[in-house]
Amino acid sequence: MLSSFKFKKGLSIIFALFVLFQTAMGATATIAEAQTTGAAVSSQSFEAEAAVNQLSGKAAVKDCEPAVGCSGNQLVGSLWGGSALQFNAVNVDTKGIYTMTVHYISGDPRSLAVSVNGGGADHYDFPKTADWSTRGTYEIQLELRQGENVIRFDDEGGYAPDIDKIELKLLNAGPGTDPNEPPAGSGQVYEAEGQGNKLTGNSAVRSCKAETDCSDGKKVGDIWGGSSLLFQKVAAPAEGVYTLKVSYISGDPRSFAISVNNSEKETYSPPATANWDTVGMFSIEVQLQAGSNTILFDDNGGWSPDIDKIEIISSQAPGENPGDVDGIGNIGKQIDSSKFGSIKVEQHKSGVTLTNGVYKIIYNTESGLSAFEWNNKTIAKGLYSSIQLDKQLDSKNYAEHLFSMKKIEKINDGHGKGIRVTIENRESGLPTMKQIYQIYERLPYFLISQQVTGKDTLSTNDMAPLVLNAKGGIDIGSHSDNRVLVAPFDNDAWSRYQARTINTSLNNNNYVSSELTAIYDNTGRNGLIIGSVTHDKWKTGIYWSGSEDRLNKLKVYGGFTSPTSTHDTIPHGKVTGTTLTSPQILVGYYADYRVGLESFGQANAAVAPPLSFKHGVPKGVPVGWNSWGAYESDLSYDKVVAVSDFFKKNLQKNSFSNKGNVYINLDSYWDNLSEEQLKQVVKVINKNGQKAGIYYGPFVYWGDNMSQVVEGTDGKYTYGDIILRDQSGSPLPKVDGAYAIDPTHPGSKQRIEYYFKRFLDYGYEYIKIDFLSHGSFEGKHFDPNVQTGIQAYNQGMAHINKVLGGKMFISASIAPLFPSQYAHARRISCDIDGSLSRTEYQLNNLTYGWWQNGTIYPYTDPDYMTLAKGGSFDAAQTRVNSAAISGTVFLSSDDVSDPAAQDLMKKLLTNKQVNEVALKGQAFKPVEGNTGTGAADMFIMQEGKNYYLAVFNYTNDPVSKTVDFARAGIPSSSKVKVTDLWTNVSSQAAGQLKVDLKGAQSKLYKITVK
Repeated sequence: MLSSFKFKKGLSIIFALFVLFQTAMGATATIAEAQTTGAAVSSQSFEAEAAVNQLSGKAAVKDCEPAVGCSGNQLVGSLWGGSALQFNAVNVDTKGIYTMTVHYISGDPRSLAVSVNGGGADHYDFPKTADWSTRGTYEIQLELRQGENVIRFDDEGGYAPDIDKIELKLLNAGPGTDPNEPPAGSGQVYEAEGQGNKLTGNSAVRSCKAETDCSDGKKVGDIWGGSSLLFQKVAAPAEGVYTLKVSYISGDPRSFAISVNNSEKETYSPPATANWDTVGMFSIEVQLQAGSNTILFDDNGGWSPDIDKIEIISSQAPGENPGDVDGIGNIGKQIDSSKFGSIKVEQHKSGVTLTNGVYKIIYNTESGLSAFEWNNKTIAKGLYSSIQLDKQLDSKNYAEHLFSMKKIEKINDGHGKGIRVTIENRESGLPTMKQIYQIYERLPYFLISQQVTGKDTLSTNDMAPLVLNAKGGIDIGSHSDNRVLVAPFDNDAWSRYQARTINTSLNNNNYVSSELTAIYDNTGRNGLIIGSVTHDKWKTGIYWSGSEDRLNKLKVYGGFTSPTSTHDTIPHGKVTGTTLTSPQILVGYYADYRVGLESFGQANAAVAPPLSFKHGVPKGVPVGWNSWGAYESDLSYDKVVAVSDFFKKNLQKNSFSNKGNVYINLDSYWDNLSEEQLKQVVKVINKNGQKAGIYYGPFVYWGDNMSQVVEGTDGKYTYGDIILRDQSGSPLPKVDGAYAIDPTHPGSKQRIEYYFKRFLDYGYEYIKIDFLSHGSFEGKHFDPNVQTGIQAYNQGMAHINKVLGGKMFISASIAPLFPSQYAHARRISCDIDGSLSRTEYQLNNLTYGWWQNGTIYPYTDPDYMTLAKGGSFDAAQTRVNSAAISGTVFLSSDDVSDPAAQDLMKKLLTNKQVNEVALKGQAFKPVEGNTGTGAADMFIMQEGKNYYLAVFNYTNDPVSKTVDFARAGIPSSSKVKVTDLWTNVSSQAAGQLKVDLKGAQSKLYKITVK
């Protein structure tokens, strides 16, 4: 009998049942000790079970077994299904950035969201501990205010670790501790209540409460209804750009307009402070003249914050030319120029400029720094390249930066026609570092890579073609709601995308984005897109740090690994040779970052086109059924036959098919069927006018017997031979309960051939391949030419494609985002169990990953629709809506012997209008991209003059939402026809649409523009 992998992620349900049992048996009331804090010490400890803390939902204090060694012999557990632990009275003596060490227990990988003082929550994926009796630690960096703070741990509707305690250690104290931030007092301070200032309207000098940290105990308040505060005689030693740091108080969000020297006023919206007794700081850049200046704060007829003081700080970075606005200096007189189609190259005395009419690249051959402009505005400056060899080498520090007009190469590739321009950085005794730019006609992006060549063999696992280390080096030009997108490496362990505020200057690997990022203003949507377009060798990471709505640090590098993101337990493999080449990085600026992300997907597809359809594999959205959500380990021949018969009788002739094609897919535990049953069930499925699908995990071994013979190898290899090991020969630790298998080992390849050829022989036409990330782990591979995990992954996936020969629809389940050319579909998220919280989680991945659909993958897979486990009819319908708008692999996964499941399937899978939306295979894009670690609640898709709109309620309470047509991209100048696709009820609307939703409900509309 064939062997399959039986330990899927769904087995985390066992742990959930264990937690449910604990909750049922234990007390739910909070039992607590006194919370204590000391005076200012290097480290402070706060117990989870302390009486002052607040527990909600199912969270409860529990006793620890003595062997576990919990602090205080207690912890807080049962953090699941909408529960939270809030640490209250977290008192610290110093404002600043702290390292918070969380002591926790988690026998399987779990996550939680952390928020501070009521601010936005950040999502963290905690590595599993050895078991449920072993503690682990996890470090998070956060900013605390002086005095009392509140730190909240939230399960996000899923399952979180048990928490023992937290420890806090001061990392950086107060303003000015960021090396890129000028220290407080480094500039000239002007008090708002100063005698030389002018107040108009209601503005008045007010005393601050004693507990408010106002400078000199006073402020200017009541700036409302046509009032203003004018700072006069603000001195500047020279004309130039300065940082204006405003100390303000604003218990609710307010804005002010600023005018310098009677210039046109610009409106700014600083974030609300914690309350009306807390001072915040907000910084902008202003142009001052030499000598005396005036700075006006005006309420614009509304309500403005109270102003404590302003500080004027020179924006000039150390060592920069004061007149160097672009961060690269004056590159001097033009001495030569050439045109290549629409691309113009100008050589100057001290540099070169490259432009295609959309953007300009300026390279200073004296400083070794570059700057990038779009629409005649500098977006990035002070950029260079680096590599880590025996020591770190930065391109900017080389003695010579050489450009030759004669060495420009014409290119014509998947991106289009263009040129390749190389800057050679040379210095005696050092390898040559080339910075290579590829510029294309009319495209809004360019590509940059790095090549390092030496006389002797070089070795590195850290190549960074794009590096920034200068305050304000990236400024996208607007600052209303600035965000940086953090993308996960894969979709394992319920990973989420994060849309973080740009003002994050924390040294934390949770904020390293994998392969791509978007730096954007969600309000105006303009943004800079940066990401890798080659995925043959490197895992690419994007480290960043920002303040004052600008980036101060950026490192885009090959060599990224992380226990929580890439699941690697050893460093990235070193690439060795006399010539080393970095990943190729796309840099593009767009009026709408969403267009930019789609452009990024298209650029990747130009390098590695998505897997094509061959040999009769239907091109179109796969429609059908998958066994995992319905039966998990209880799969049987009779159940598959019953499903096939049910679909034939009730669904596939009632619009739940794609041109008559329906797949009936066996997931894990297909080997509960005998070999003869596996053959016979295909015949039954085919007789019912359907296609059969199967499941396999080619890069994982679930067992522990290293002497077990590998199937298909005629006894030549054991699993001990083919599992992946580290450089010392030790097996890599299990991930998700399985050992990683080396994709380059001949025994691994023979095993793939053994199974996949039999699947083909039996007549299966669809395959779900799972736990593929294991094939990308770093380790010592059998093939000596393979130096990195991604190289191994490419080799393994290419072998799978070769064996299948284009005869199956390939769906990648748990898998890295890149490389992408080996599957027709990739699951956009991890397992979805049908619950509302999991639907919201899946839509987080759509919110920031919709662009994969139709670019790097023909279809994105939202996972199956398990309707009977949704908790309500509305939640089940929401599950269908979420799948219909996601790209899509449109598979049901319910037990057809359950009358309730039958009823839901008949009602929710036979709506022709909804199914037609799903069959379009188009992912809807988010209306908003400022949801942090959550999901957008509105999604839009345009098809000609028609628009499709989905609106979601992720709570169990009724809500009303208003859709602004202009914001959603729907013409708002005239009336439109709005049709509810579930009820077929139509109405008229203009400008906006009010949507009333019951708990867990969603709506799917077709909007017709007349």
